[in-house]
Amino acid sequence: MSDVVLQSITKKYGQVNAVNDVSMTIQQGELVAFLGPSGCGKTTTLRMIGGFVDVTSGRISVGGRDITHLPPHKRNMGFGFQNYALFPHMNVAANVAFGLEMRGLSKPDIHTKVNLALDRVKLRQFADRLPKQMSGGQQQRVALARALVIEPDVLLLDEPLSNLDANLRHEMKEEIRNIQNSLGITTIFVTHDQDEALSISDKVVVMRQGIVEQVGTPTQVFDAPRSRFVAEFMGVSNLLTGKPESKGYFRLTSGELVPVQVIAPDVNKTILALRPERIEISSCLTSAGSASDVSRALEGRIEHAVYRGLMIDYRIKTKSGLSLIARRPAPAAGGLQILPTGHEVALSWSKDAAALVSA
Repeated sequence: MSDVVLQSITKKYGQVNAVNDVSMTIQQGELVAFLGPSGCGKTTTLRMIGGFVDVTSGRISVGGRDITHLPPHKRNMGFGFQNYALFPHMNVAANVAFGLEMRGLSKPDIHTKVNLALDRVKLRQFADRLPKQMSGGQQQRVALARALVIEPDVLLLDEPLSNLDANLRHEMKEEIRNIQNSLGITTIFVTHDQDEALSISDKVVVMRQGIVEQVGTPTQVFDAPRSRFVAEFMGVSNLLTGKPESKGYFRLTSGELVPVQVIAPDVNKTILALRPERIEISSCLTSAGSASDVSRALEGRIEHAVYRGLMIDYRIKTKSGLSLIARRPAPAAGGLQILPTGHEVALSWSKDAAALVSA
């Protein structure tokens, strides 16, 4: 079993805690994304797991074996660097073979394993090329093959897609997930891109200033953020202050009472987080819906609209002075037009669309 257990790991640089008291268990075969802004500690945590950064305090174990103070080459981990770190004077096959040669394998075994690794990333025909003769996506595949060829217990990937264009990022993240699934290898993936984390991971770890803000499935982190930071980082643009008033209701600071799907009120959760794509827009209150699972509508006017191709973001000012963003599908060609500035609308949302978070 190659489960990874972090027990209160901390990394200090002088008086600064780059990573502070992080604990979690990553199960065998999981793909876990460390997600957060630059400087949040995600890469430092990854490098402590890989042995490239010393742990100030705490313990790291893999499969029950304490590896806290082992050097990188004794941890049996594959590492994919952000800048690929390929040897420019070596061809593809030699780059992939390097780790095996350091382990003293025979030439026939190296040849077999290198070919298998290149087959996995669909690059066997490029074995004799130099890195400079390959595209960024192909170089990333070489780096992935080199990390996998040693048959590691754990695969560590540090922002592996950040240097690729949008199309290549989409292609490579699917490739990484497919390979990870086929091998069943425990994988930790560092990224600052929410879409990457949500689309390929089993679990997302959101970090801020060296601490873990939330750990959960992509659905849990996206739909049920536990703090204002997580909500904002996951793209929630409507954060409305107020307080829980009674079971299932939240009183906004602006005065409105809106239903929320909460069994018991928590006085510490004073922000209603509402994703813009979960807000319905209608022309009048009577068409907003009256079912018990839909909130009473707020009335307002459209201040402006931003066309985003498939979607349109409407900024709406309510009668009580709230400013909200509602994101709706763009009209089809020849269909209804974009709602104009000044248009009066009513806003509503399902009770389960709004999450209560702490400030």
